[in-house]
Amino acid sequence: MDELHHDQIAKWERRWIAGSGLMSLIFVILIAFNLATEGGHIAAVAARGTPETLLSQQIFAEPGLRITGPGQAQVSIVAQAFNFVPERIRIPVDTEVTFYLTSRDVIHGWQVVNTNLNVEVIPGEISVLRYTFTRPGTYLMVCNQYCGVGHQNMLGQLEVVTASDFARVEDDAMVADVLDGAQLYAANCASCHGPGGAGIAGAFPPLAGHAAELAERSRPYLIDSLLYGLQGQIVVRGTTYNGVMPAWGQLSDDEIAAVLNHIVELGGPTVEPFEADEVAAERGKGWSPADVLEFRRQVINQ
Repeated sequence: MDELHHDQIAKWERRWIAGSGLMSLIFVILIAFNLATEGGHIAAVAARGTPETLLSQQIFAEPGLRITGPGQAQVSIVAQAFNFVPERIRIPVDTEVTFYLTSRDVIHGWQVVNTNLNVEVIPGEISVLRYTFTRPGTYLMVCNQYCGVGHQNMLGQLEVVTASDFARVEDDAMVADVLDGAQLYAANCASCHGPGGAGIAGAFPPLAGHAAELAERSRPYLIDSLLYGLQGQIVVRGTTYNGVMPAWGQLSDDEIAAVLNHIVELGGPTVEPFEADEVAAERGKGWSPADVLEFRRQVINQ
């Protein structure tokens, strides 16, 4: 009886070993198939340092696409709460793209849906990887690492187009898009403050009406809050907020002026339009978000 029992146990052990071996073989085959069809796209760490040092590099001073040669391109992306900069990128098909990614604030994830591009984006690191899009289409970029209350809005798009469609975009049209304050606001601000500037109660203050009131009290403060960010407790229309606004110093003086002119037009008193010269006069202070908070308390008293 004991010998029979032992034979039954041995038989089932052999079956489990065979099944485990078969499953391992299937996994190896699937991995090999994926590598053969999609290739390996493992991000490497190109550099380390403080986020401020890395973001001061030319590649991130003007993030986006650069054509570096025939069939070659470079894309730099900055992840920050709660959007990617730039939010939309147009890429010619069949181009080998070298992606450079870093974070301005916290750990984010960068995943391109329907591809095997999936990178953890860490502040203080530059991740680099290569990929070639072989089919035109619109690919969704998502943050798959929880980064805060606006995480679900952290989306972007990679638009892969034919070479003829890519060449058809004229420089003048591209410049017009960049300097459109509404588009810049939608790309950089709307995920937190809302499309119409209403904000999110208790999380992000409203801009509609309030921005114009701030501009009347201190135009430099409003500029500084975009250039250097803001961190700490503030009170807006009786509601207390205690969060972090990222710095937008990577935008040009013209772009920041365009954003400011858009937000002050969302409501409130009529304000004289901001000019690039005003922004240039505030740039270079080297302030921190805490410095901007202290300045706010001096000039706004809130």
